[in-house]
Amino acid sequence: MAREKIIIDTDPGQDDAVAILLALAAREAIEVLGITTVAGNAELERTTVNALRIVELAGRPEVPVFAGCTRPLLRPLETAKHICGEDGLAGTDLPPPRRAAEARHAVDFIVETLLAAGNGEVTLCPIGPLTNIAMAIVKEPRILPKLRRIVLMGGAQGLGNITPSAEFNFYVDPHAAHVVLTAEVPVVMFGLHATHQALASPPRLAAITALGTPIARAVTGMLSRHRPDAIEKFGGPGHPLHDPCIIAYLLWPELFQGRDCHVAVELESREAIGRSTIDWWNRTRRPPNAHVIGRIDADGFFARLTEQLARL
Repeated sequence: MAREKIIIDTDPGQDDAVAILLALAAREAIEVLGITTVAGNAELERTTVNALRIVELAGRPEVPVFAGCTRPLLRPLETAKHICGEDGLAGTDLPPPRRAAEARHAVDFIVETLLAAGNGEVTLCPIGPLTNIAMAIVKEPRILPKLRRIVLMGGAQGLGNITPSAEFNFYVDPHAAHVVLTAEVPVVMFGLHATHQALASPPRLAAITALGTPIARAVTGMLSRHRPDAIEKFGGPGHPLHDPCIIAYLLWPELFQGRDCHVAVELESREAIGRSTIDWWNRTRRPPNAHVIGRIDADGFFARLTEQLARL
């Protein structure tokens, strides 16, 4: 069976780091063509350094990293350092990378890679704000037939995590999210309502810790940071692994359930900008533009994630 060719677009971020590690561990099933970085959880310089640190931690220095957009399309950048730490990867204690990012801009890498691919050959995996992806689509619409699908983390069916109504990635660049969701390409969407089910509870984290590897120690460091609002928000202690769900979906789609829906992103309201309106019950009768995941087999997800991390 041919490996799925993917590009990971990311703003590491602790859960981004685990997603990258999972993709690099699953080398028999996934071919990571490149990692592109975007400003989001931290500024672009930091997210790019973090991507390089993670690639080196995984022992995969051949995977290229490309720096992308420094800010959202139309809004000033807001980061998540209050969650991810000043450098975006609090808890890892990783050394500086030994190499720099590639010279090519991330958007150019995405466009050129897709134009050189066959139709339906590459999957984009954006796990940060969608700025790079939207820029690539606007710059060169001919890339759209080349895409097998876009599997993204963003949005929410209910409450937000950065404002009362908006999830962080869509809030940071709502206009980019709108561009992606209105492009004619298959989209699989993981919102907060799904990813909050993938909670790295103490028993699940203990199983990773027990691996005793440098990877396990780094992941444990990232995910064992105290989060005082966890019980109130998630129903138990721990950090939700939003972004690794994207890679897990490529590997084990049977762990996830969802339905085709129309999704719109709020662009006008000052109070609700970035909110994703998911027509779960098809009230508007508008054509679906995303397959929205609603349920996750969290125990199966963590068991398989732990098995894969043991391979690095």
